[in-house]
Amino acid sequence: MSITSRILSRPIAVRAAVLVACASVVASAAYRWSDDLVEGIAHAQTAPQTSTDMLTGFDADAMATFVADTTSCPAIPASGLSGLFKERFYFLSEIGCENLPCFLAKVKNSVHANATLIVDEQCTVHQPIQIPARFTLAGVGPAGQGVLAFEDLPDHAPALSVESVLPSGVSENVIRDLWIVRASGGTWNTGINVSGGNIVRLENVRVSGFAVGLFGKSAYSVVVEGSTFYGNAFNVMIHRDANHWRFRDNTLGLATFYSVKVFGPSDGPGTWNNDHLFSGNRFEGSLVGAMMLGSYATIVENNRFESNGYNGVYITGSATETRVHSNVFSTDVVNDQGQGTRCDLNIPNSACPDN
Repeated sequence: MSITSRILSRPIAVRAAVLVACASVVASAAYRWSDDLVEGIAHAQTAPQTSTDMLTGFDADAMATFVADTTSCPAIPASGLSGLFKERFYFLSEIGCENLPCFLAKVKNSVHANATLIVDEQCTVHQPIQIPARFTLAGVGPAGQGVLAFEDLPDHAPALSVESVLPSGVSENVIRDLWIVRASGGTWNTGINVSGGNIVRLENVRVSGFAVGLFGKSAYSVVVEGSTFYGNAFNVMIHRDANHWRFRDNTLGLATFYSVKVFGPSDGPGTWNNDHLFSGNRFEGSLVGAMMLGSYATIVENNRFESNGYNGVYITGSATETRVHSNVFSTDVVNDQGQGTRCDLNIPNSACPDN
């Protein structure tokens, strides 16, 4: 039976199950983290932060390096798979949802490498998946029918990760027009893990229901544009040795704790971050705060902040040379404990602590 025949024979019930999972995922994520709420608020309000202040069970190394065991996956034939639209441009409905993890695990050394895979259906995935370097994973729009819903993820596992190319490789990965949602799993699951990546683009993605929507450690030149992260405990978490990230025109909201947390020297030993930009984003409705910044040279400009718990922008004692300017603070304020901060030209100007 060809790949196309197999996909056409799959039951409609699979699609219905994904729809139910997508509808309930935000509620399940809120339930999972409710017991840690007091601990999370204490962490958010304590300065300076230390590595022991993070929530119970946090393990950045495990989150950064987790890869599913795919040793039992069969190799892709040397001549490639039959029934695909093009050798290097193909659709999930041709490959089969159930074949996705193994296909991605083996595609790197096949004739289908360095290509684009279109997720054109709703697919329930039961293990983490990873895309190789020079690969594009695309859906059919952030609210379209291209949905990857993840179930039964192990603790610390990402739903989707990029191949690590360190120390000197180039990723050239693109993830776009795709909805990634967590239906069930363990603790500290990540929606997208870009650790070890170098030049990664996220465009028009939608990520919800995870402990961390986007996570990165030792990741460089990560660009996130036009995307929506909501209903995660932390929408974005930038860990150590992660430089030159760019966030433009995104919506980040409804986080249980901080929508964005950028780690810094007071979070423990290691090589820390520098040079992150947040421009033109909407930060709304996160329970503890919108941003918690602890690194060097983070720029926050032209964003909108509204109804974000205790802080709009919390600049911790380990942060240096932070720039906060030309933002609109509807209800939030800037809490500055950092060194060399410049906060100006915001609306209202009183959002800055010295004005």
